[in-house]
Amino acid sequence: MDVRKLIDFLNYVVVAYNEALENVGLDSQLVNAQMARAFKEKAAHIIKDDFSLNIEGNDVQSIVKSFIERIKATGICQRTELVNISDSNLTIRMGDSILNQADKILLRDKPTGYIPPSPIISMLSAFLEEGAKKSCSIEKYEFIPEENSSQFTIKLEQ
Repeated sequence: MDVRKLIDFLNYVVVAYNEALENVGLDSQLVNAQMARAFKEKAAHIIKDDFSLNIEGNDVQSIVKSFIERIKATGICQRTELVNISDSNLTIRMGDSILNQADKILLRDKPTGYIPPSPIISMLSAFLEEGAKKSCSIEKYEFIPEENSSQFTIKLEQ
């Protein structure tokens, strides 16, 4: 299977899982929190070893900057920009992500303000929970079609 077909398949799997979870009544914040927990507890070795996501730091800023560097280097997101950061909030824009297609599909027929679950943000959440002892919840999501980017505004709490 070529890489493009593999990425397409991955996007459809992400869409199907997220739609199934929503159909049984789980909201995206709960899905994101549980994905973060699963990444931290069950998939940490895969993330760190197989994808070389060895994230460094023990505070919000250093963890986020390390995460951005690593997801760019691995090709998970071609463009990633830290729009805003503080100890209580962060806004990150990810462009040309391997999961942008899933985001587009998940947004179809959804109300304004809908926040899709995001495995990439859940990975970041796992690192922030472990390293900076901060829990994450996505407050706002925006898809920017002309940039093929997803922008997430995330609330950080102790």
